[in-house]
Order: sequence, then C-alpha cells, then structure tokens
Amino acid sequence: MKADDFARGAVSGSAAATGLHLGLIIVGGTIGFAVFVISSQIGGALGYAKAGLAFAIGSLILGFMGAVTSYVGAKSRLSTYLLTEFAFGPTGAKVANLVVALSLVGWFGVICNTLGLATQEMLQESWNIDVPPPVVITAASALMISVTAAGFTGIDRLALFLTPFMALLIGYAAFLALRADGSEPLAVEQAFTFQTAVSAVVGTYIVGVIIQPDYSRFAVNVRHAVWSVFIALALFFPLVQFFSAVPSMATGEPSVVLVMSGLGIILPAFFLLFLGAWSSNVLCLYSSSLSVATLMERARLSHIIIAIGVAGTALAYVMVQEAIVDYLVLLGITIPPIGAIYIVEAIFVRRFRMDLEELDGEPGFNIRAFGAWAGAIAVGYCSDQELMGIVGIASIDSLIVASALYTALQWRHWLSAAERSA
Repeated sequence: MKADDFARGAVSGSAAATGLHLGLIIVGGTIGFAVFVISSQIGGALGYAKAGLAFAIGSLILGFMGAVTSYVGAKSRLSTYLLTEFAFGPTGAKVANLVVALSLVGWFGVICNTLGLATQEMLQESWNIDVPPPVVITAASALMISVTAAGFTGIDRLALFLTPFMALLIGYAAFLALRADGSEPLAVEQAFTFQTAVSAVVGTYIVGVIIQPDYSRFAVNVRHAVWSVFIALALFFPLVQFFSAVPSMATGEPSVVLVMSGLGIILPAFFLLFLGAWSSNVLCLYSSSLSVATLMERARLSHIIIAIGVAGTALAYVMVQEAIVDYLVLLGITIPPIGAIYIVEAIFVRRFRMDLEELDGEPGFNIRAFGAWAGAIAVGYCSDQELMGIVGIASIDSLIVASALYTALQWRHWLSAAERSA
C-alpha cells in the first residue's frame, strides 16, 4: 500500500479489494446511531408495511446512485477529491473539497458526542455508574483515529470483523422486542409522511454515496465495484433500517439501543452503540482527510487524519449538536450536486481520459461547474422548504438540476469551441 494511501494519485492494481470487502465497508458505514433514530421514527409513524416500502424505495435510489459513483471511482482509480479537481478546476476544487471536509468533520463530532451522552445515560440508568461523556469521547476518538490512520487497509479489516457482528445484534434486538411485546406496531407520533420518509432515508447516506469513489477506487475491477455498492445499499441497507425500526414499532421506544437496554441486554446494547459510531466515524475521518490532503499537498495523510480527528473530537467536547445539525442539513443539499457534476465531467466530458499531470494546465476555476452547483443548491433549498421541487426530495432535486445545468452549460461551451475552431 502506498504511504499516503493514494491520496494524490491513482490507485495501482496491487491495492485492489474484492466486492465483498467493499460491501462490508458500506454496510458497516450505514449502521449507526443516526440510522437507528431515523428508522425508529419512520417505523413508529408509518407502521410495518409503509415503513418497509419507504426503506426499500429510498435505499433503491441510493443503490442506483451509489452504483454510478462507484463506477466512476473504479474506472478512474481516483478519489472523490481528485475527480472534483477535474470538474471544478484545481483552485475551484479547493472550495468544493473544503465543504465536503467540513461536513464530514462535523458528523464526526456529532456522532462522538451522541455516543458519549448515550453511554452515560445507559450506564447511569442500568448500573448506576456515572461515566462523564468526555471520557467516552476521548477513548472512542482515539480508537477511531488509530484505525483510520492505517488507511484503507485498517478500514477494510474493521469492516470485515464488525459488520456481521453488528448485523446480528440488530436482528437479535428485533427478535427480543417482538417476543416480548407482540408483533403489532405501537404508533409513535412523528411528522413523517411517506414522501418525507423516503427523503429521510436518502438523506441518511447521500453524502456516503457522493464520496463512494474513495473506496471503490480500490476495487478489483469495475464489476466488483458496481455490484457490491448496489447490493449493499439497495438490498442490505433497507434490512438494516427495518430491523432497527422493529423494536420501536413493537415497544414504542425511540431507539433500538434503548430497547436493548430496557430488555436487560446492556452489554450488547453498548457494543451496538459503540461499534456503530466507530464504523461510521472512520469513514467520515478517512474521506475528510483525503479532501484536506488535496489542500495540504506536503503533509502526510496519517498526520492529516490525526489532526482532523482531534478537531472532530474538540467539536464533540463543546456539544454543538443543535447548532451544527442544521448546518449539516444545509450541507446535505450542497454536497450531492458536486457528485453529479464530477460524474458528468468524468463520463461524458472527459470519457475517463484524466491525466493528473494535465491538471497543472487546467483553468483554476471552472465557472460552469460553479454555476451548475449554485443553481442546484438554490433548487434543493426550495425543495427542502417545499416552495418548489421536481420529485420532492431535496437531495435528489439538487442532483437532477446539477446534472442538467452542467450538461447544458458544457454543451454550449462545446458548441462555442467548435465554432471557434471551424
């Protein structure tokens, strides 16, 4: 494995991973506290049948989108952030990459803080043990940073062992909840319609779909990259959501972890909470570090990972959830168009003819990419506020608009260039 984990170059064939390994990484990244909460709320609001359909449709959307971004990553062997440079220009990409990095670092802090608070509450109620959240945050962050610093190899090994274990714990919790309280769902009042539920499902992993090239670039081949992502998101992710929602629907508790704690299986509940945070945060930390690596070209990737991990831990200490979550929701509208633009650029504009040495001769800013990005953000925001929209899912609306706008702007540019050369 290259020392900087190919942060600034194309992955060589010797670093290839099978589709099974990539699939385990993706499924492990989807199992986390945010998914537990959202799935429980959707299940409590819609019941088994409608919730299951919402999980299936939202995950199918993610599966198709993930297959496309995975295809681009495996075909080009480049990270998300190098692909962004070809689309936005070497200087303009720094803006886009910084937005992505801020989003992922913010999620790292939120997940760590949530882990600390939930652990304190669980231990206090169950065993009357008071563990201050900063203690849990510090210990968890140290483990997350140490695994991520090993690069893709460390993440691969973590997923190989943890993902099956976490899946078994979720299934076990669902089984216990149904056996204890029957199979009829207990209604939970939540502001979820079927449409907003599908939107929420897409939103839980849309950023992961956009940064998928960071992992699919290591695939053995394009076929492994595409089928592993599609199966992980379109088939396994809805199962993770459904089994996470079953305890809430059966007992009325808002989270699978609280259900497990209430059923007396404290240790498995803690492991599920901790491992879910761990598997999600190593992906946040790794991808944000790859982004920053394009901004700090002389720094070693492992040093960047440690620095970003410390910054994310500091965010967790100050407990800024209420302020930062709204900010991250906004970023959830701004990040998907970046993926749409680099997909159009890689597949249709350059047709995968991307030589990293040519970046030095590229314009600093691709104004057409920024124009498409701005238009997509505006439409995505209006869709989120229910002012206007295309399909009613903000992230999807922003993707559609970014793709259409960038294609139209590039087409006009191609015509102008052809006229000048005629």
